[in-house]
Amino acid sequence: MFLLDTDILSNFRKAKPHPNLAAWIDTIGWVEIGTTVISLMEIQIGIERVRRSGPAIAAAVEEWLNGLLHAGRMQILPLDTDAAILLGKMYEHAALQNLLQPSPGSKQPKTGADLAIAAIAISAGAVIVSNNERDFLAIHQHFPLPALYNPFENRWLVPLTT
Repeated sequence: MFLLDTDILSNFRKAKPHPNLAAWIDTIGWVEIGTTVISLMEIQIGIERVRRSGPAIAAAVEEWLNGLLHAGRMQILPLDTDAAILLGKMYEHAALQNLLQPSPGSKQPKTGADLAIAAIAISAGAVIVSNNERDFLAIHQHFPLPALYNPFENRWLVPLTT
């Protein structure tokens, strides 16, 4: 299974999604595609932040998200027991604290979402599909990912082993 990270899901909202992404999805097919409850949470956080200053934009994104969910084309993986235990270990790993604490001067709080997505992927043995290479490669150094693929660049950052 391929788990789409939030940045990949969000790309589908564009009028013209990245051409390599569309081609990759056509090759893989939606049966093998999923995401996590964490990516849905991140999208909803974005909607709520925008709602304060742009309620019409928030409503449009919310409508897009509801359409995505009701299309039923993707599996949505939860944070199950195994992933939750692994996530607890990740949260307390000193080398990964930068994924939980914002850098000085940052206006965006950190949610640890990439850690949670990685924990779910590891627990499920799923490939993470993301353009956010840096954070997932940092996680991989301490908690090996099953695989990491960037569809925009058609590049395996952590090769899929069988």
